[in-house]
Amino acid sequence: MPAIAGRSPVNLADNLLFAVSYLRHIAMHIYHRLPISAATALVFVALSAPAAAASAASFGVASPVDPQGAKREAAGKGWQDVTIMDKQGFNQAVEVGTVRIPEDWVTRGGVTWDRNSQCVGNMMRMSWQATSPDGLQGFEIRPGYNWQVQGTEIQFNPCAPMPINSVRGYLAMVVNQRYGNRARILQYRDRPDLVKEIPQNTSGLGGARAHYEAGQMLIAYSQDGREFRESLITTISFSEMQGNVVAGTPNIYAQHAPDGQLDFALGERLRNSMRAKKQWVEMWGQATRAASDRIAREQSMGITRWHNDRMTQINLQGANDRAQIRQKTLSEVSQIYSNTWKSTQETDDRIHRRTLEGIGEYNTYKDPASNTPVRASIQNDYVWRVGDGSYISTDNPNYTPSNGVQLERVP
Repeated sequence: MPAIAGRSPVNLADNLLFAVSYLRHIAMHIYHRLPISAATALVFVALSAPAAAASAASFGVASPVDPQGAKREAAGKGWQDVTIMDKQGFNQAVEVGTVRIPEDWVTRGGVTWDRNSQCVGNMMRMSWQATSPDGLQGFEIRPGYNWQVQGTEIQFNPCAPMPINSVRGYLAMVVNQRYGNRARILQYRDRPDLVKEIPQNTSGLGGARAHYEAGQMLIAYSQDGREFRESLITTISFSEMQGNVVAGTPNIYAQHAPDGQLDFALGERLRNSMRAKKQWVEMWGQATRAASDRIAREQSMGITRWHNDRMTQINLQGANDRAQIRQKTLSEVSQIYSNTWKSTQETDDRIHRRTLEGIGEYNTYKDPASNTPVRASIQNDYVWRVGDGSYISTDNPNYTPSNGVQLERVP
């Protein structure tokens, strides 16, 4: 069987999990090694917000005609090998891998692509199922999910933070999203045997520390008046660098059957029979890298535009602030000159008036009613305006005419 880049033959699950983890390590390595403008864009590519963990639709009876055009080949008594197809990712239908299922089971689904997603790792979504003719038993591959562990999130990572840091917590979330209150969790167990099948990259690219965890959950639910049991299995990779922890799984394996008929050995056999096609793995890797480069360029250009726009705003604001400072300074200097001129002019006018008063031997008084100057002989110290509007000067301090108003001397 073909394998990834020199690795020993492994099943489809290992191929996908290894590839997704590898992309995450690359992204984290770039983020911590490149300048922030480029690193921010590139880390967005591998760690963007993922698609929903599971559909809310019920598991129904499969169509007898496979819409994906999967190939079927007899594989010994009671068994058949069927292909999982990718008819959207490339210009031609490509075989993703094969699964060995009971000979009377039917399949539907395959690989779909979300080309509009900014999350390169989640552009490819596998949603495939095989069911018995009556639809009561089935095996399903559901798309996975990526997130930041809440409390470790970083600003430039658009993955939604979630308070989930374990396989059990993740599977419980998936069950709740798919079944709501209809499902009951009966049992959970760790699956270290599945972790042993994956190379343990304790020190990833750029110093990222990575490890894997696997687990299995058994649930119960009712459908159409009948009790069912369902087993869910997944393996999650956790990558940590400088305190930021990202987690993700490429898929979940679900097996269901009526209560009392769930055959765990059958589920293990179906899962272990999965084999990836080397051609599709290589094409998927190339498409992923191309999309990563394209989105990285677009995001880098966007960040550059934002930076340039922001710098332009800062420069314009700075120029405006400087202009206002200059205008204020000029206004203050002008006011100083004006005040100085005014003070000098008042002094000159006062000296000139005093000179004329000395020559003419008079003092100047101000009439508050008419606001006009009144001249009176220097021989008298008091000036009064009387009722008929005339003025009287006197040297008698006790003189107080009826209806008179005493004028003040202008200093």
